[in-house]
Amino acid sequence: MSEIKDITLMIVKELIDKARIKNIKYEGPALALYTDEPEKFYENPRLISELASKFKKRLVLRSDPNVRQKQNEASDKISEILQEFSIDPSTVKIYFDSLRGEIHLYIPKTLSKSEVKELEKRIVRATKWIPRFRSYYVDVPDIFREVYSAYLIDDKPSKARRILSDIGERIFRSPIRPSKDISLIGLGGVGEVGRSSILLKTSESKILIDFGAKVNAYSLTDYFPRIDAIDLLLNDLDAIILTHAHLDHSGLIPLLYKYGYEGPVYMTEPTLPLTTLLLKDFIEISRKSGFELMYNMHDVKEMIRHTIVLSYNKVTDVSPDIKLTFFNAGHILGSAMPHIHIREGVYNILFTGDFKFGHTKLLDPAHTEFSRAETLVIESTYGAKSDILPPRKAVEAEFAECIRKVYEQGGKLLIPTPGVGRAQEILAVINFFSQSNNDQYKIPEIPVYIDGMIDEANKIHYVYSEYLNHRIRRELKEGHNPFNADYIIPITNSSRRSEAIDSQDPAIIISTSGMMQGGPVIEYFINLAGSEKNILAFVSYQAPNTLGRKIADGNRKIDIVYEGRMKTVDVKMEVKKFNGFTGHSDRRQLMGFVGKLKHLLRNVYVVHGEYSKIVSLSQGIRELMGIDAYPLELLSTAYLKE
Repeated sequence: MSEIKDITLMIVKELIDKARIKNIKYEGPALALYTDEPEKFYENPRLISELASKFKKRLVLRSDPNVRQKQNEASDKISEILQEFSIDPSTVKIYFDSLRGEIHLYIPKTLSKSEVKELEKRIVRATKWIPRFRSYYVDVPDIFREVYSAYLIDDKPSKARRILSDIGERIFRSPIRPSKDISLIGLGGVGEVGRSSILLKTSESKILIDFGAKVNAYSLTDYFPRIDAIDLLLNDLDAIILTHAHLDHSGLIPLLYKYGYEGPVYMTEPTLPLTTLLLKDFIEISRKSGFELMYNMHDVKEMIRHTIVLSYNKVTDVSPDIKLTFFNAGHILGSAMPHIHIREGVYNILFTGDFKFGHTKLLDPAHTEFSRAETLVIESTYGAKSDILPPRKAVEAEFAECIRKVYEQGGKLLIPTPGVGRAQEILAVINFFSQSNNDQYKIPEIPVYIDGMIDEANKIHYVYSEYLNHRIRRELKEGHNPFNADYIIPITNSSRRSEAIDSQDPAIIISTSGMMQGGPVIEYFINLAGSEKNILAFVSYQAPNTLGRKIADGNRKIDIVYEGRMKTVDVKMEVKKFNGFTGHSDRRQLMGFVGKLKHLLRNVYVVHGEYSKIVSLSQGIRELMGIDAYPLELLSTAYLKE
């Protein structure tokens, strides 16, 4: 394409006295600059940023494959360099990315910025490979092997290179039509919670925002987003944008790859391993329950190969007329609000995804500083007038009292949670209690058993700790790890599970799944439900038709299919609900968020909530804010006017 030839000449000219550029290639939404002198860019780190700013392109540095050391030689050299920094090489996990010329090094300690800079310079100078550093505790998350085996593709770099090149050529193609007739079509997660998916269309581009499953659906028709009901060929899609890892947003993306989609999926860096973890677990649990998903891990790996990871606040092209920026959503680790910038800012759309406009023990509140946002698409999980969460301090005090009560009774506190997000928030809260001298929050020493995928998700939170709030980052830096405290006991086998259930000592058990729709929490519930000294505590949203919702609504005789048989459980344990720990915004926070953007907005579309809540929030925005606000209806088209 002529554009890449032109920009290559300009960049080479710009760098003629500074560093040699051997080639420039498309790498998805970026232009990859190949050099046989990568060390010069580390000696002058502003070179890339200045070029990106000047040419308004996303640029990445790559070393020419011909100058890189062989992997075994590079490993030996890196070991020597690490020892000079008092780092035991045997504790460092190394992954080579031969496509991008990067080495990913996982080190069991936190490095200072100055150490990172010096190590980068030394390694680049010695090996010509570009290092990427991350810290870990105990072990590198197992799921990283799944991610890297697909993402790095050491044995098939030509396939990966073709994927990235094809994505780049599609993004930077010459526009065919002007970007008018902007519209949104709700395919799922509208008038309901589950199977979230919205199609954004311009005359030039088609983008899917999320493609999730409705795990509590009564029928297959309700299980999938309704992509079957619209006139859309999969390879007419320019991109999929994933807001966060939860299955109601991510759960059916691999199915699109199985049926022929070959384009990119954009997500934040921590969302990739978290999504892979959840999808793998989804496949395994579905198989055990006799429900075979329509895809397998091969399709998940195909999704990984097509994944483009982005940091918050970084602008990238996704099609000839659309740019994307991710902003913190405050919902779970790496959750993002996609800001869509159409045709050089003619029109801007902000999708909140699931978001939290409030402080938690784990994450900062959702971002609110935007220069343009003509349309807002906002979730409404807690959108009804009555959905007002109690003050956070009061909820924490009540939760601490619940722990003290179960301790005094010699019972078990069973907490069903999603493995990603709420589990880590609850662990952060318990960690806060354990360090507090305030009588309201102080709790006795009590073991905390964690089951399901929680321990693996904890490790991912540590690796990507820069996405956590300042307080947690400070604690981690000081050596206080809320995800690996002495009182936390990961369940690694069935005997440990029996120990958690049968022990005569009081304990907290945090287990998946959050809505009790399968997972190890069912075994705990069946064994603990019959004793009044035990407590079941709900700390996350319980969707209609789920087992968790039935119990939360007061049902005390529960029929469960367990180990292939129908079992009736008499619920004698106390049941408590702690809505204040949710990762969603309540009615006040939703209205407050809209108020922050009021001066920018022309209209608002409300999604992701029970229908009555969507209607209520839409009405409230219209009446109190004076902004056009309406539910986005299933399979209806909302046309956005420039």
